[in-house]
Amino acid sequence: MAKPFDATLNALLAVRPGDWARHFARLVAIPPGPAVSLDTDLATSVQADRVFRIDGPQPALLHLELEANPRLGIPRDLMRYNILLDHQHDLPVESVLILLRPKALASDQTGLYSRRGVTGSIIADFRYRLERVWERSVDAWLNGGLGLAPLALLTDEADADLEKALERFRTCLLDHKADEATAKSILGSSYVLCGLRYERARIAEMYRRLSMLMEDSTTYQEILEKGMEKGIEKGIEMGIEMGIERGQLQTLLNLLLRQGTKRFGNPTSERAAELEQITDLIRLEQLVDRLLDATGWDDLLRPE
Repeated sequence: MAKPFDATLNALLAVRPGDWARHFARLVAIPPGPAVSLDTDLATSVQADRVFRIDGPQPALLHLELEANPRLGIPRDLMRYNILLDHQHDLPVESVLILLRPKALASDQTGLYSRRGVTGSIIADFRYRLERVWERSVDAWLNGGLGLAPLALLTDEADADLEKALERFRTCLLDHKADEATAKSILGSSYVLCGLRYERARIAEMYRRLSMLMEDSTTYQEILEKGMEKGIEKGIEMGIEMGIERGQLQTLLNLLLRQGTKRFGNPTSERAAELEQITDLIRLEQLVDRLLDATGWDDLLRPE
C-alpha cells in the first residue's frame, strides 16, 4: 500500500542509497561490501521501501521499511517479505523497521514477531531491527552520510535545540560539497519530513534558514540583490525583507512543484497556472503541509 510520504522518501533514498545501505548494514552486523539496490516488487500485493544486496565476505540482503504512522500488522508483513526475499535470492535477509516519529510506534512493534499455531504454541520467531529515529543523536545521523542527514532534524535532540541542529546540518551539507541538485533534493525532503514533527510556523522558519545554505539558490540571490538595491540607510532592512519574502515564495513554489510532480505526476496547464499565480506565502506553506495527505493536484488545490 502506498504511503502518503512515499515520493519524499523515495527521493531521499535515491540521493545517496549507499549511505543507507552502509549505515543499516552495520547496525545489523552485515559484513561491509558493495551495495546494490534490488527490485522491491515480489508480488502484486507485496512491496518494500528498499532492499539492498550487500556483496561482502558473507553476502546478505538488507530490507528497510520506513513508517511515519502507526499501523498494526507491520511485523507480520516484515516476516512475509523476509521469507519471500530469502526464497527468491537464497541469501540471509536482515529486516529493519525505521520509525520516523514517536506517533509511528504501534503496540506490536517490539523487534520480535511470533507466529503461533492453533494451540497457541510458537511455530516460528521472527526478529527484526526496530530503529526509532528520534532516540538517536543528531551526530548519529549526520555521521551516516548526506543521505541520512535529514533524519537528524527528526530527533529529540534537534527538537530541544533546533538552532544548533540546523547549524550542524548546514555544516554536514557544506562538508560533503553537495552539488545544487543534490542540495535541493536534500532540503526539499527535509522540509516535507520535518512536517511530521514540527508545527508549520516552525518549519517555515527552519526552511528559510536551510535555503540560505545554497549560495546560488533563488532565495540567497534575491536577498543579496534586493538588499543591495535597497541598501541605503533604513532601506536596507526593507530590501532584505522583500528579498526574503520573494525568495521564500519561489523556494516554496519550486518545492511544491518538485515534490508534487514526484507524487502526483505533472500538473495540468490549468493547475500549473493556478500555482504560479499564488503570491500568498501562508497559502503556499499550507499547500506544502497538505502534500502528505492530498491524493492529487485537484485535491491539493481545492478550496478549503
